[in-house]
Amino acid sequence: MLLAAISALPALSATDGEGIQTSHVQVTRDENKVIVTMNIILDQINLKRNQQVFVTPYLESTDHKTVASFPSVLLNGRNMQYVYERSGMSRKMKASHDQIAQVVRRKNGTEQTLSYTESIDIMPWMDGQELSFHLAIDSCGCGVIAGSDQSELMQLMLTPKLRKLYTSFIIPAVTEAPVAIHEGKARVQFEVDRTELHAVPYVCKNGQRIDNRAQLQIICDSINYALRDENVEIANINICGYASPESPYDHNDFLATNRSRSLAEYIGQRYNLPKERCTYSSVPENWAEFREQVIAANDITEKQRQDLLELIDKPTYGSADFDAKERALKTDPRYAKLYKEKILPVWFPELRCTKFAISTRLKPTSDEQLARIIKTSPELLSLNQMFRVARLYPEGSAEFNETFSIALRFYTDDPVANLNAAVAAIKAGNFDQAAKYLEKAGDSPEAENARGVVAANNNDMEAALRHFNAAGSLREAALNKSLIKE
Repeated sequence: MLLAAISALPALSATDGEGIQTSHVQVTRDENKVIVTMNIILDQINLKRNQQVFVTPYLESTDHKTVASFPSVLLNGRNMQYVYERSGMSRKMKASHDQIAQVVRRKNGTEQTLSYTESIDIMPWMDGQELSFHLAIDSCGCGVIAGSDQSELMQLMLTPKLRKLYTSFIIPAVTEAPVAIHEGKARVQFEVDRTELHAVPYVCKNGQRIDNRAQLQIICDSINYALRDENVEIANINICGYASPESPYDHNDFLATNRSRSLAEYIGQRYNLPKERCTYSSVPENWAEFREQVIAANDITEKQRQDLLELIDKPTYGSADFDAKERALKTDPRYAKLYKEKILPVWFPELRCTKFAISTRLKPTSDEQLARIIKTSPELLSLNQMFRVARLYPEGSAEFNETFSIALRFYTDDPVANLNAAVAAIKAGNFDQAAKYLEKAGDSPEAENARGVVAANNNDMEAALRHFNAAGSLREAALNKSLIKE
């Protein structure tokens, strides 16, 4: 649990006026210990050959009566380093400094930085107390307090209550699993003025030969590709038929709709799908792609292009308006010749097509199987399914935390995903990260309670109470209020 952190601190003076500096000071606690991590910078201190200096971090109570010392760093001048290596410390110094973390010879005039990480047991008098963190510079071997030059680095609070504060996850709502959509286009042919689908080669009464095998295979290949993952199933296939602007609009509407239905029924039967999962729709006259053809054409004049676009973009309010456009294409001198030579025989057949959209989703499966799928295809899982995977693991475990991170990656702006990621971060002691997640966690009681826990961790009890109150009747918030008021 992070209690304090300082990135840079001023120089500390030794007894002879020389300076010791510190940087990146952090004081943290776990269940039973207080840990100090920092850099001790010796660049500005010069030790005489026969000089020794003890550098000792320690905690002090507000009444300045109770002290808990961390292991010391012993700095030796040149001669004292030789003495230490031959005979160790004197009995007097051993009595004054129980533990030595490091023994270092100071090389005057050089840059020298020591990395310091040490811990002490949490003592009963520390819990719930406001403490100060100091660094003692002792050059006489008199001990941490007597005869030492001390400098206070920071104030901090060791609050055992923070380990007891309660948080709660939100179980995401059960929703349909995400769908992946695969789209394509085929040009399935139909007999003139007929809506029956011919899946095998067929010769019409007028001699026209229809062979849809290749175009139907395009659709089937797309379906088979979408189902290449054995964990997915078809959620829906939508067939949308497009007709050209040739013939009256209402007749085109009838043909496009019923031809789409024939194709949807064929696909549904081939893949054994219920009707509700193989739907159809239609666009009676494909003016949108006609417009694209006009824009892309490089064998018409610019005047022809502008005239055609003006006609295509003319507002329509019903079938009569569409029919008027088609009539103009046939009879208006601006278009008639181009219509007969190019639009009707070349462009319009390209507008008669079938577009399809295949939606796939994850099959119903066990939580254990979901735990395997999330490692390879997390995009297939709903937020609820990801939560179920997380609950397979012990709270605080690497797998537990990683699952919430995955959920947040795929549901970045979802308040529940952010709240649950924040609670997981709090349980892992990552309060700064939790605060970031809570920015998108919404205003649910669980989110307000989590914000209160983060505020309490920062020793802002006023803000903590405000958030706990905002959480209303949430049980965890009520427990937390009683804890911080004790």
